[in-house]
Amino acid sequence: MLSEMNKQTFLAEIRATHEPLVAVVGTLADDAWAEPLPNMNRWTRKDALAHVGWWSDHSARVVTALRAGGVPYERDPDFDIDAQNRSILQEFRDRDPGEVRAFEAAAFERLVAAVEAASDEDLFTVDRFPWLGEETLATAVAWDSTKHYPEHLPHLAA
Repeated sequence: MLSEMNKQTFLAEIRATHEPLVAVVGTLADDAWAEPLPNMNRWTRKDALAHVGWWSDHSARVVTALRAGGVPYERDPDFDIDAQNRSILQEFRDRDPGEVRAFEAAAFERLVAAVEAASDEDLFTVDRFPWLGEETLATAVAWDSTKHYPEHLPHLAA
């Protein structure tokens, strides 16, 4: 539970939930990346990994912008998560699996570095960053990492 965490335990959880993805990615044969996944609307493993990487990178960008006193992006009241995910799919559709693997690994490292640079106050204080509303920065990051990685592990391991 985030309310009982500090930065070090949060980082440990981020790493621990990401490690199974790294393990699975390391075992996949080249031809496995292009196979359509069951119940994923024709996504492939490559698409799923690109999606995970994009959201890790999203959190890194949010943390960095907020800590610098900026606004990560203008909030859209009509935001559609499915439309965003389709956009991510299109962005990475023509990239080869090696490029996607490198992107995801680098995005994860950017996320870890951004969280490492944040203070406990930055991460766990409600109202620290008005852009987040009632949510803590750690909660926002968790949606893109510790809650997100386990959701897609079965897709990569399928």
